[in-house]
Amino acid sequence: MNRRKRVQLASEFFVDLICLILAGVVSIVLFRVFIPRILEYPYEEWARYWGTLILAYLVVFLGFYVNLDVQKRSRGKEIYSLVRNATLTFGLFSVLIVLLKNRIVESRYMLISSYLFFILFTAVGRYFLKRFLTGSFRHSKTASLVGVITTTDRAEELISKIKQDWTMNVKGVVLLDDYCRNNIFSYRGNSRSLIAGLAMPVSYNTTSTTSFPDSVLNVPVISTDDGFMDWIRSSPLDEVFVNLPYGDDSELQILIEELEDMGITVHINLPALDDILSESKFNNINCKMQYGYPMASFAASESKTGALVFKRLFDVVFGLIGCLVSLPIIAITAIPLKKESPGPLIFKQARVGRNGRVFNIYKLRSMYVDAEERKKELMEQNQMDGLMFKMNDDPRITRVGKFIRKTSIDELPQFFNVVKGDMSLVGTRPPTIDEFEQYESRHKRRLSMRPGITGMWQVSGRSDITDFEEVVELDCQYIDEWSPSLDAKIILKTVVVVLTRKGAE
Repeated sequence: MNRRKRVQLASEFFVDLICLILAGVVSIVLFRVFIPRILEYPYEEWARYWGTLILAYLVVFLGFYVNLDVQKRSRGKEIYSLVRNATLTFGLFSVLIVLLKNRIVESRYMLISSYLFFILFTAVGRYFLKRFLTGSFRHSKTASLVGVITTTDRAEELISKIKQDWTMNVKGVVLLDDYCRNNIFSYRGNSRSLIAGLAMPVSYNTTSTTSFPDSVLNVPVISTDDGFMDWIRSSPLDEVFVNLPYGDDSELQILIEELEDMGITVHINLPALDDILSESKFNNINCKMQYGYPMASFAASESKTGALVFKRLFDVVFGLIGCLVSLPIIAITAIPLKKESPGPLIFKQARVGRNGRVFNIYKLRSMYVDAEERKKELMEQNQMDGLMFKMNDDPRITRVGKFIRKTSIDELPQFFNVVKGDMSLVGTRPPTIDEFEQYESRHKRRLSMRPGITGMWQVSGRSDITDFEEVVELDCQYIDEWSPSLDAKIILKTVVVVLTRKGAE
């Protein structure tokens, strides 16, 4: 199941479920408060009633889900499917509560009104969901940010088909007509020279003979020369589509490896199949067609959709709980913190998140207000080997700041980042923008998952780890081995670390 179908399935499932629950609640209020028609029933009967209703909904939704893309559904087909599913849901539900001898079956008002309200609410919910998915989803945080590497003659067709997928947001296109014309991708010599050409910001001294447009279908043309890897390395991209008329799969092996090192999913066309499909009488070939071209996809790691959905739901639920628990602690901490160092209570800083997305991270301010300016003066005392900064007895940290850092209280506002979707409870630590700008391609891979409040580095004795490369190794290990059970282990270890203050400075 592709990404678009997964998003559509999950969205419709939760919208319909909310509409079902809302229909039942409105019916109870209507016929218990305003028009008393429903008798008093014990709690156990109502628990069985709701459990059976949700079970019936699950069976019908999964058994009769309309697989057609929401963008292509007619209004008539939409209405038919929701009325059919509502009828089947309440039909199955009625049979089950009779078999279970649930006394609420006696209340015809409850059943009929819930059924009618369910149809009404679902129609309204599906209408607004369709408008959101087809109109606004591509600009949301959940959309996949896409880059395209192709030639001018292929760009418009490819981009137009990618744009039909409302889960994709095309951020830029690279046009390499001159490279293909001059056989840059047909290089057969030393692979190190090819790596230098594709991965490093050097010049081929190639004179362009092509007039390139500034944009293709309102997608900006980012590069037409060897600087395209710099753009990919520094931009927030989740996927890259490579569609070039090269002759041998091995010609782009280095490019694919470079992109995979960044944690980016790569889709690459199979030119041998391009010609076969154009000549084939039946086009009956068993390959994955993506936006009009046969393509192979490469990803450094891939997680199951169900597990990712569970991770996000877990983040939202426990993020909200974390916010509620944090508020009184933050309020108590605010008094001595602001007394020692006047200034804002919450420190807001731009950080780099999943695949290069920039967001504002929230922390309790543990430093004096001029800390960022003084950092440049202290860089020579940096104890980290690499692209992170840390030093013992940092003079920028206040006395209260040392305490809240030692106890990790300064991290509590990040529960708000988790609820917003910028962060997860467990992940990798997000770098600052100046750190990110110094990353090599392989470093960017540590950002291929949503950053977290805690992670492998935090529970591996972060005060003892001074080599940035070791931090990257731990983060990549987490991404490769990720599972809900691994998150649970890290959370438990984090509790132990916080309580014992081991590895925290």
